[in-house]
Amino acid sequence: MLVVDDEIYALKGITQGIDWSDLPITTILEAENVEQAVNLLKEQRVDLVISDIEMPGANGIELLRQIRELTPSTLTIFLTGHARFEYAQEALQYGCFDYVLKPVDHDILKGIVKRAIEEIERLQAQQEFEGTLEIYRRQWTNQLPILVERFWQEILSGKVSASADRLNREFELYDIPLRADDQVLPILLSIEQWEVELDARDESIMEYAVRKAASEIILGESSGIVLKDRNELNLVMLYGGLSNREQLKARCIEYVKACNDYFHCRVSCYMGVSIRVGEVQTSLERLSQLERANVSEPQSVLDSILAEETGAYANSSAAVMGSNLPSFTDWANLLDRGNIDELTASIEKALRSFQEESASRETLELFYFGFVHLLFQAANRKGISIYDTVTVHEINEGQAVRTPVLMQAWATKLLVKAGQAFVDRQRDASAIISRIQSFIHDNLDKEMNRDDIARSVFRNPAYLSRLFRKETGLSLTDYIVQVKIEKAKKLLKETNDKISTIAEDLGYMHFSYFAKLFKKTAGLTPQEYRKQHQTLP
Repeated sequence: MLVVDDEIYALKGITQGIDWSDLPITTILEAENVEQAVNLLKEQRVDLVISDIEMPGANGIELLRQIRELTPSTLTIFLTGHARFEYAQEALQYGCFDYVLKPVDHDILKGIVKRAIEEIERLQAQQEFEGTLEIYRRQWTNQLPILVERFWQEILSGKVSASADRLNREFELYDIPLRADDQVLPILLSIEQWEVELDARDESIMEYAVRKAASEIILGESSGIVLKDRNELNLVMLYGGLSNREQLKARCIEYVKACNDYFHCRVSCYMGVSIRVGEVQTSLERLSQLERANVSEPQSVLDSILAEETGAYANSSAAVMGSNLPSFTDWANLLDRGNIDELTASIEKALRSFQEESASRETLELFYFGFVHLLFQAANRKGISIYDTVTVHEINEGQAVRTPVLMQAWATKLLVKAGQAFVDRQRDASAIISRIQSFIHDNLDKEMNRDDIARSVFRNPAYLSRLFRKETGLSLTDYIVQVKIEKAKKLLKETNDKISTIAEDLGYMHFSYFAKLFKKTAGLTPQEYRKQHQTLP
């Protein structure tokens, strides 16, 4: 902390007359004029400045201008004998944290310093997180070898022939250390929840960071790749399989813990078995089924071998039976997009196949549980209970079905009812989003947070935040900033209002923060933007 005052008794009264021992201040510096203060600022780090405004020569306002150039993160508290609000407002306009009228009340000054320290600690924590985020932004920009990832995406989506000759050519082309008859071991990484609020772009960046951590912890020195497939699934592909399964499970457990500790992210790992490259699609579908079935063990590592033995998902004595099941993942995507007619046709096709192949009772039961789980998950993603769309009795009816024809009728009935409810839900969601946007536009002159907005539409804040991001692609914070900066641009172009007045009218009490935010969003300072775009004479 640096204290600046040309009156020696006032200076000593603050540095020595106040007990600062209960605050985390390691060093207190003194300066009797602006020149001394600037020299100290150049020599060492200063987090907080307490300065008189009126001093011989350069005054406190000039000192503040130099602080903003030398150390923009330093907070400033002014001491002034001017009781006029306009004078204090000028100091605030230049970005000071607060001001105290002389004669100084030591208790009031200490209280303001305590608040300033809390703000400094908050800003430092934010800068540390942004520093970490910036590291992953740079890594994300460079990415892993794009062609290798694209190749695996095409393999997983079935767009590349699984013939030995084709695979061997592709492996050689992309320098992948595999042959067509070699094995790989897939692991599905399921990101269950972020514990911090992220906008869409930063969530993508942090998801990249989670994959990067999987490469370091799960793959380690082993050969393989970590990627996201075309269905938005995050996967680890271990080349050559693995002999020590317990060792792999231990690495997955370590990875789950690391994601929670360092990325504020809940993750589960679903370990597959060693299979040939041509079988990887089927293996991934099995892991997806295991993920869908896991409703009671978040942040866990599930072994598909153990799941088979314990019946965590159904396994048939006839391996072909499982292969006859439709892809519930693809059906879920159709339902999410509202393609009810296409999904209905797919259900009809699947059940007709069951009829033609004389499907067993176990196959119908597998279909029943898979379809019910699909509906539950789809309803959950829409933010509603499945029991708001269909009754318990209607769901249970499917358990008694013993023929493909009756199963088709049951599934189609539930699909139509649930699909209509989802459409109605989407309409309700759009109405809520419209109300939120109107509230924001009507209150641009105020500081708004998530709780204020949630209260205006009588919704839970966490739910509202997820709904807004899902429907608009923006976080509430990003949208508020976007609207306010667009309003500021309009006022800069069409009026001669002072820039500080425009900032205050948009709820920004600290001009320096407004200017920084404006430049980050518009690419220009407010002054530069007005100079380039103002239409007034």
